[in-house]
Formats: sequence, C-alpha cells, structure tokens
Amino acid sequence: MIQKTVALLALLLWPMAAAHASITEIRKDFLNETSLLPSTPIMTAPAANASYLICITAGDVQASAPTAILRWTDENGQFRNFTYATKNGVPNGCEVIRNQADSAPTIETDGTYSGFYNLFAFGFGFWPEGTQSQGGIKKPLAYAVTGANGGHEFSFPGYPWLFSVVTATNCQWKLSAGWSGAIFGTASQVSTAYGGGNGVFTTLTADCGYTLIAVQFGDPAPGPGPLTDYEVNLLNWTSAMYPTWETMFTPNSAVNVLVSWNIAEQPDGGSVEEAINITGWGNVDDPCPTEYIADTAGDPASCVTLATVAADTAFQVRTTNQTGQWWGTSPTYSGEVDVIQF
Repeated sequence: MIQKTVALLALLLWPMAAAHASITEIRKDFLNETSLLPSTPIMTAPAANASYLICITAGDVQASAPTAILRWTDENGQFRNFTYATKNGVPNGCEVIRNQADSAPTIETDGTYSGFYNLFAFGFGFWPEGTQSQGGIKKPLAYAVTGANGGHEFSFPGYPWLFSVVTATNCQWKLSAGWSGAIFGTASQVSTAYGGGNGVFTTLTADCGYTLIAVQFGDPAPGPGPLTDYEVNLLNWTSAMYPTWETMFTPNSAVNVLVSWNIAEQPDGGSVEEAINITGWGNVDDPCPTEYIADTAGDPASCVTLATVAADTAFQVRTTNQTGQWWGTSPTYSGEVDVIQF
C-alpha cells in the first residue's frame, strides 16, 4: 500500500520528519471451528479513520484450512476485500488497510477444508499519537547469519507469529514453523504461522546475508513493546504537494523495517491519478514498486514489503499526480505510509 507526500504545507501543517507514533496490537481468535466462518468483526469499530496491518494464520489444523477473506470499508466509503494466500493448506500473510471510522473489519472463510481448525487474525493498528499498546507483543528472535547453515533451531510456543526474512535477490532459505509446515523462500518475505514445538530456519545459498526476525503476538495489553513505527498520513487531500522528497526518518545505524503503504482516490471517472513515491532502502529484493498509483475508480493501491535502510540514509516519500502535470490539483485522495522498525 503506497503513500504520498507533500513538501510546502509540510512545514506549516504537520512535521514530515515523522516522530515515533503509536502501535496497538490486534488479535482475534476463532477456536475449534468445524465449519466455514461467517463474516465476523475482528475488533471493536474504531472511532476514527485508521491504518491497520491485518495478518492471518491457522493452528491445530486437522488436515487443511479454508481460505480467509478480509473485508472492510475504506475512508472513502468504498467496500473492500482481500483474499489471503494459502501455504501448505494454511492461510498466510498480511494486508494493510485504511479503515473507516465506526466500521469494523471482518474475517470470513470460504472454499473447502478438512476437519477442524483454529483461525487467528492479528496485527497492528497505527496511530499518529496516543498510548502504546504493545504489552502483548514480543520479539523473541533476531537471528543473523552469512552463508548456508545446517539450520537454526528456536523455541516456538503456541502463539500467532509474524516472521520477516530479510535477504537479497536469489538468496534461498527454508523456514519450518509449526502448523504451517516448511516454507521455502527466495529473497525477502513476510510469513505467518502458529507456534508449536520448535522452529528451524535453514539458509541455502553461500555468500548471502540473512536476518530472521520473529514477532510473537500474545494477549493484547497496554504498555511499551519492542517495535518503533513512523507514520505519514495524507487524508482527504486534493493536491500533489510534495514535489521534493520529504524525510520520514534517518537511522544512525542500518535497520531492518517492514513498510506498508496505501493510496486511494474517491471514485471520479476522471483521468487524474495520484501516486506515492518512496525511496531510501536497499540491499533487499523488493517485490513492491517504488511508485504506487491510485485508481480513478477508487480501487486502492497497496503493498507490504521488507527493507533494509542503511546508516545515515534518509527514508523518504513524496506525491505526484499522473497527468503530465506532476503537481497541483487532483481528485480527493488519501495516502498512508507506515514503517515498523524491528
């Protein structure tokens, strides 16, 4: 999900050199399911428009779990849905959304399954300010290695987990994690799983550098936690007003981050499309383009990716419109960029 940035009004309206913001944990468990799950809210409807990263996984799966579908209403009043990928018979992955105030995102399942299953919806709420609610989030694993290894074993207790493998293009690895079975990957990747016993991370390519970061989601609780986030929110904007790059943060030392962004226009049937541009990461195979364009029909553009930001390198964003004009008046749009530093 990509986002847009603005330069002139940044100094007047809000600080673009984004300060640390607030993260709240999301977790909703659906246990001992023996049939398809109807559309069910995963949180209390928020009082304000907000950005969320919603992840999904399943545990105690007898044979296979059904497909999981996320539904929500965006801040332009448009109904949205996202179907999660399935790995080894288990729904897997994360999606970033912009959710309208007074409406709650829902999860449902569809398709075929075998036997019983537990389904877990979990993730983060991003807030420009407010009290941290990371008390249930733990970062139990940050493992780095260069080259192929025989497998790094780690304790993997029974919680929903978010795994981030950060590495370069063509670097191969394997993650054996609980009920999700073995996940074979190339380059950087975000995966989810439910804990059970021990996990094993195996790197398969010589001369590649690998970092595995695991975030464990316990019961949501107030208080600080292991994650730092930076946020940019451009809500109900009508101009592309950042013709120069604006800095979100500049780390003193190299950091691994999870980046999510979203941009959406109010449907207008016209030809002006807004775009968010992002720059400042490297050393990672990036599955997301560095520019995302909002659709004139109102369909949001979004993406979730991992990145390495080098020491003393500015992570930057800007906005453009796609009419050959680049800057100036456009249809109403909203854009968000959220960055989690592990």
